[in-house]
Amino acid sequence: MIRTLQDYRQSGFGGQFAWLDFVNSQERDGFGCLTDHLRNPLWLANFLRHFHLADSLPPSVPLRALGDLREFLRGVAENLAAGRTPGASDLRTLNAALMVPARQKLFQHQNGFRAELFPVRSGWPWILSRIAASLADTLTRYDRERVKICANDGCRWAYYDVTKGSTRRWCNDRTCGNRDRVRRARAAAKRRNLR
Repeated sequence: MIRTLQDYRQSGFGGQFAWLDFVNSQERDGFGCLTDHLRNPLWLANFLRHFHLADSLPPSVPLRALGDLREFLRGVAENLAAGRTPGASDLRTLNAALMVPARQKLFQHQNGFRAELFPVRSGWPWILSRIAASLADTLTRYDRERVKICANDGCRWAYYDVTKGSTRRWCNDRTCGNRDRVRRARAAAKRRNLR
């Protein structure tokens, strides 16, 4: 059970990209069992805290809007992992999610300046726009070919591959990778026994 920010990170969440953690909020355990973390207020609060989207969980969690955004982002992740770029329809959906009124403020600090966006009104529309902005940031500043989906069909965790050769196949080599190796070894042994 994810109760604290430490639990959140130890459960495999807490990466660099908010949109990927959000996609993975519908988590498969590697064997096909599904957990919907969007229905867990503690998971949501830790997600918001980790990505500095809100200090606490805003009231009236819009589960339908959250689920719709997650489904859209999952589709984009699957397409990117398959080598397809987002289409015109995807860009329209993404741009619609980004259209939340905000203002920019400039701050001076010891080493220079930084600009920061603030919502005109905070709450769920702003949070959803920042999750969508995380995808936009990935598409514009990072190598989109590194967005991958775990090769374990019982898992399908979305992740950003940071390996040197971009050769990672599983979300975690010790869990899903090991399960795949065991599955292949058993299938090979079964084929040998059938001869």
